[in-house]
Amino acid sequence: MLAILMLISANAHGDESWQSLVEDAFGRIERDLKTDWSYTETTVNSEGTFVARFDPRNDIPWQLVSVDGREPTANEINAFLEERAGSEGSGDGDAGSIVADGSLELLEETDRYWRFAFKPDADDDEAAFMQSVEGLLTVSKDGEYVSQVSLKNTGPIKPGKGVKIKKFETLLEFAPTGADGPVLPRRIAVEIRGRALLVVGIDEKESIEFGDYEWVGAKDSARTQPAHP
Repeated sequence: MLAILMLISANAHGDESWQSLVEDAFGRIERDLKTDWSYTETTVNSEGTFVARFDPRNDIPWQLVSVDGREPTANEINAFLEERAGSEGSGDGDAGSIVADGSLELLEETDRYWRFAFKPDADDDEAAFMQSVEGLLTVSKDGEYVSQVSLKNTGPIKPGKGVKIKKFETLLEFAPTGADGPVLPRRIAVEIRGRALLVVGIDEKESIEFGDYEWVGAKDSARTQPAHP
């Protein structure tokens, strides 16, 4: 799921005045979660509720704290650590822009926010999936940061032979830590429904909440203060 966060890039395109605003707003989102921050991650899906803690200072940075409110078993811990090890690096590198060139459009402006529509950008591998997806993003006027990004399909998605996605929705939320703290991820929610090979149903729904942030980066950094939701 963290890979989805890394897909959000500050390189948005559209009307030049709004482009600059959105670029700056994306640029205020903290991206060095894997090196500078310790935090709690709560995942809810069809398999249960999983609470984990990440701390890059530890030899094993991820710790599974609980499963459905109880202490995890040894098998659950091993499965969790294997899954996290397999996803390491999936969000690294230059992910490019999620906003297609020239697609940024102002939909609404209030005294609290700007809201934009956009068409998601996609490389050749993602084009078939993203051609029926549209996006919305909200920029908060208080701090001028991106507070929300959503992706939603406008029609059936056919990413491959025999696969048809009827519903695809992704929501990402960001918020500052404290009054003037850095902007960090708060929540990711994903829902996918469809069918594969006509008989295999696809019904996935997952939400991830991030909290209890603590700055653990270099002591001489401007962000030495602990951060709280």
